[in-house]
Amino acid sequence: MGNESSTRKSKLKKSQATKSSASTKQKSSPTNSQTVEKMKKLTITESDRNGSSSGFAVTGKHKVCLDDFVLMKTVGKGSFGKVIQVKKKDTGKVYAMKVLKKEQVVKRKQFEHTMAERRILEEIDHPFIVSLRFAFQTTQKLYMVFDYFNGGELFHYLSKGGRFSEERSRFYAAEIALGLEHIHAQNIIYRDLKPENLLLDADGHIRITDFGLSKENVTDDSVKSFCGTPEYLAPEVLKRQQYGKAVDWWSLGTLLYEMICGLPPFYDRNRERMYKKILTAELRFPSHMDPEARSICRGMLTRDPTQRLGYRGAQEIKSHAFFAPLDLDAVLAMKVEPPFKPTISGAEDTRNVDKSFLAIPAAVTPTPADNALSQVEKEFEDFTYTATNVIDGECYSVSFQDDLEFDTIRK
Repeated sequence: MGNESSTRKSKLKKSQATKSSASTKQKSSPTNSQTVEKMKKLTITESDRNGSSSGFAVTGKHKVCLDDFVLMKTVGKGSFGKVIQVKKKDTGKVYAMKVLKKEQVVKRKQFEHTMAERRILEEIDHPFIVSLRFAFQTTQKLYMVFDYFNGGELFHYLSKGGRFSEERSRFYAAEIALGLEHIHAQNIIYRDLKPENLLLDADGHIRITDFGLSKENVTDDSVKSFCGTPEYLAPEVLKRQQYGKAVDWWSLGTLLYEMICGLPPFYDRNRERMYKKILTAELRFPSHMDPEARSICRGMLTRDPTQRLGYRGAQEIKSHAFFAPLDLDAVLAMKVEPPFKPTISGAEDTRNVDKSFLAIPAAVTPTPADNALSQVEKEFEDFTYTATNVIDGECYSVSFQDDLEFDTIRK
């Protein structure tokens, strides 16, 4: 597996904050006036999840802002900003703060994706999905504060070990499938399942993160946008066909194969060749792969989405013989001990974070107030601010009727 591990390490790695536009022509782009009109419907507040009907409630009269956190270490970086490990001053609790540059969000036409992530995570409460705890803004940046899980990315462990045992792969796949089942029940598709977006908590449980490419209100095969990460794209996405929830099961099949074998089934350093393999190549299995593992991967990697395992619901996945050794109800209740527990000394431990991220100063620098920024400020002028330029203090209520999406490919 040495070659597989070195091949994996050579793949271009992006942080959970990364979003990059595809080179293909965008199908539709909101005008500045459209963006401003949508902004009028929004308010990012300092809110804390504590069981309200909306998933958030204001903590007394205090509005959370940047001054409420101690910035500790940079734990991720992307094209729009970075992710910083922070500690809330009043509670001492450690979080992960995603800092997005408004100028880059607007410039790269990622407003819809950014707000979709916030809307989705505001409503989701699931043991295998990262929870959003706070959201606020300054004139130049957007801040989203999540629970911090320092067990490391699944990518980190695959890079080190090459591949996992089938027992370990089965456990992770079960927790991921349960997470996908939950969001599918809310008519959300994830669209970016990959090792980089899967964190381990201190006990070794999976936490799905980064919902920037997720899509809401998906009830049938009617989605058209071309987005995702190349290795995990379903054939119907590559063919520019309309698609639905089954794309996530293709990605899970790809990921499960990768965990057991060391690389995705159709991986190639040349992207065009890889796309051709996804569309036409024979699915082959190594000799060490058990029949049940082969069967579930073959089912999820069926090119016709209507015949794909999971097309008629997550129960098709859960009832497969591959998961027979697990009590999935106990897995959901987190009563099954993970097969691997990360080495962690405490909540602030960053040993499992990529060292290149840790070398970046954990600071939030102001954007220069030049003409370009002034133009961007016009896009966000209806996010109301206080005189101190820290936070607006009004709750977001978001309801978009139209579907403005863009071709987005993770590199």
